[in-house]
Amino acid sequence: MKDFLYKITYIKAGEYKGAITAFIFLFILFASYYIAKPVRDSLASDFTDTQVSTLWTITFFVSTGAVMFYNFLLSKISLKKLIPAVFVFFAISFITLGITLRLSVFNEIFLGKVYYVWVSVFALFHISVFWSFMAQIYSKKQSKRLFAFVNVGASTGAFLGSLMGKFFVKGLPLDVVMFIVSASLFAVLPLIRVLKAVTKGSNQACDVEATKLSANPFSGLKEFITHKRLIGIATFLFIFVGIGTFFYMAQKNILADYSRPERTEIYATMDLWMTLSTIILGLFATNRIAIKFGLSMTLALVPVLVAISLLLLASNPTVAMVVILQVLRRAGNYAITRPSREILFTSVDQEARFKTKPFIDIVVYRGGDLVWAWFFVLLGAEGVFKLHLSQQLYVGAGIAVIWAFIAYFVGRQHEKAEAAS
Repeated sequence: MKDFLYKITYIKAGEYKGAITAFIFLFILFASYYIAKPVRDSLASDFTDTQVSTLWTITFFVSTGAVMFYNFLLSKISLKKLIPAVFVFFAISFITLGITLRLSVFNEIFLGKVYYVWVSVFALFHISVFWSFMAQIYSKKQSKRLFAFVNVGASTGAFLGSLMGKFFVKGLPLDVVMFIVSASLFAVLPLIRVLKAVTKGSNQACDVEATKLSANPFSGLKEFITHKRLIGIATFLFIFVGIGTFFYMAQKNILADYSRPERTEIYATMDLWMTLSTIILGLFATNRIAIKFGLSMTLALVPVLVAISLLLLASNPTVAMVVILQVLRRAGNYAITRPSREILFTSVDQEARFKTKPFIDIVVYRGGDLVWAWFFVLLGAEGVFKLHLSQQLYVGAGIAVIWAFIAYFVGRQHEKAEAAS
């Protein structure tokens, strides 16, 4: 049985308990997010492109402040305490939002916008902390074998969250959704202790209990500015966000004529099919692609497919086409691009892993949201160039080609560093 499982997952004897615990950890995190996500996305079609861009601008500044405060805490508090504290903080924040909404302290429209911004901050922050933790306790060689399997936990969690969004959550009040998300976050706390216990003394990269970071809260930012490979990863992510913006704005505008419950159901259905595709790719393809073709080709694969998808969508901008291509794009991103990108952080030091990584994952990501959202507005009917949707998508296809070249370059840099070490 172990030989059979190894052929499927590449997990070695002695690694199963840690890998399965990490799988469950990520499963819960993504289930909680995908319960909240369709509700957030359904709100977006009530807003104009300018209003969405304004909310993304607010999200960028909130995210930047959160990352800077997190870096400050990293210089004062041990990782042993700070990692679980992040999840406790977000759990309490969702309880607070839910109580505020239930008591009608503010009007529902305002709280809907607050919910939109806060879920967008939460979506990146808790996952970034999780993968920083994974990159710390597993080595480079282990990451290539194990991260694809662990990442399937994200897909299965998203699958469950999407099912709940499609059949259960869509009829619930927003405050109840917040309470469900909060309870999910409290549930991961025992798993952190289990993971540290089962990986301690094995072939991991470093022991979290013994990790001490610089007392300088800005050391992560300094590391980012002076590290060519980290700048390359950030550029890759920045363009990744831009491509997502083109798809997001296209689907928002195409679905504008549907009611909010209908949109919530469509988004949940899209998430459902995406997660099924991601599970299949994650179990049977991702680790094999990364090992056989190398990280450079693996990272460049999805950008090339995305460029083709944008051209197809530009020629036929319908609801059915945007749903199909979004499922394929996001499945490729979650199953192939995400675990491959996380492997890149196993070859950097602890400062970069815990302080610079959140800066890239959150500030660069949300900065990309800000820049690309306003760029989309500039291209569209509310902007200067007055391009219609198909023309905007052709522009996105050209950007995806640039993304593919940068992906290949970043992967080659990692391979060279790995060979040198």
